[in-house]
Amino acid sequence: MRSDELLAIDVAAEVATLCATQVQGPWQVPAELVRLAVARGAARVDVDRVRGGLRLRCAGRLADQGELRDLALVFDPKAERGDRQAAISRSEAAGLQALMWAAGQPGARLVIEVYSGDDSAVLEVRDAGVRVGRGAVAAPPGTTVVWRCRGMRTRRALAWLETACRFVPVPISVAGCDLPRGFEGGLYRMRLAGPLATELAITAAGDTPSLWLLEHGVLSARAVVPGYPAFSAAIELSGVAPPASSADALRAAADPYLAGLLDQAARMLVLLVDRLPTVDEPVRTRLTSLLLGFAVRDILRHEIESLPVVAVRRAGSRRFVTPARLARWARRRGGVVVATEPGQAGGDPAASLVVEASTEERALLSELLDVRVERVGRRTAAGELADRLRRAWFAASSRLGPGPIAPGRLRADERRLLEAATAAGVGLALCPGRRRARRRGEHWLVGRERPEVRAAVAAVAEESSWLYPALLAMIGEDGGAGETVRRAWVGGLVS
Repeated sequence: MRSDELLAIDVAAEVATLCATQVQGPWQVPAELVRLAVARGAARVDVDRVRGGLRLRCAGRLADQGELRDLALVFDPKAERGDRQAAISRSEAAGLQALMWAAGQPGARLVIEVYSGDDSAVLEVRDAGVRVGRGAVAAPPGTTVVWRCRGMRTRRALAWLETACRFVPVPISVAGCDLPRGFEGGLYRMRLAGPLATELAITAAGDTPSLWLLEHGVLSARAVVPGYPAFSAAIELSGVAPPASSADALRAAADPYLAGLLDQAARMLVLLVDRLPTVDEPVRTRLTSLLLGFAVRDILRHEIESLPVVAVRRAGSRRFVTPARLARWARRRGGVVVATEPGQAGGDPAASLVVEASTEERALLSELLDVRVERVGRRTAAGELADRLRRAWFAASSRLGPGPIAPGRLRADERRLLEAATAAGVGLALCPGRRRARRRGEHWLVGRERPEVRAAVAAVAEESSWLYPALLAMIGEDGGAGETVRRAWVGGLVS
């Protein structure tokens, strides 16, 4: 045996490795064939079951005759090794990985017939070998792919096809029925033309933004954006990311556009404000919570504060007021407003206005407006007295010293410190000046100009595990930093 043969690459093993590592299993292949059809300009794709597999037909050519010959070389065990490797490179450069994955699955049989009007070309790849030649009939330009694979679970393949192709820009049918389109559970949707083609949707469920990253309309990867109000977005990245990019590469390609996407999601919700009085209560609660969530995070904050998004009841009639107006009304009552659950009868006899808000809405209003939103319950004389004392204390403490800085006036690094403390179970707020930490209600209030506060802000912005020593420096051992926070700090030292 010659030395060059000893060092040569086993082409069959190379193809098997490509098929094993670039797709998760045979069930993924039909969706990849649809992706190829869309990339090659197909105006429609029809998928049908055949015995042991699937047949795909489209009005467009998935490969020309030269590309079919290259695929034949890839899978021809009698061809020269160098010719086969060159054919693999040309097929990958042409974007024909889906056809290689289909033919390269264990126990697969692939038949491709490409019609070009006057004639047709056929490629057949199976365990026994490769055949390429002219087709039996002429037909309008199009392609038929018949693919069978031993051990393929057809039901799973079709389920993934339905999921992955919800945003393909051309009709896709399976057994004569068009696949459903758009996000499941979508309440409202909007299409964005640029800078990336995107479909935005407000869904009835979900706690965080969910991104579907597409290439030629077919799902390639998913991502989430923690810390922001929920929405769903399908983003086309075929013009931004290189073909066949990894999931990590697709997420990196989408990252520069996230700030604009968050802004667009908030603007979409702003457009829905006029519908709040007429939609069902669960939908109204959902939309209002999302709007307030964006405002809390300083996205369109001033615009949302001036929109009628808060449901209130006064003298038996229901209407909507702006958060800014609610804040002014609360200040006249010592920083406290009362609220009921949506649809719940009753209210505070001493209040001329009662907010209708869910638990999430009440929490967001409290954070956004720096007021206390209390749910109405059965009131006793003791409860009434406690409420009056609490309002008096609020008014007195506001006069005796500066109150917390509103979230919209905090710097981004200061907000990160407060969010990290909240996540650790420590209520922390910043006030103007250099006041020492003191307890106010459920929060510790400390001056933003104190040197230990400035150091804490800088340290936590750089590395969140610095939260433990930061809390000790600002508040002391009474700050309530738990064992989990301490372990994160100690673990960082050890590592």
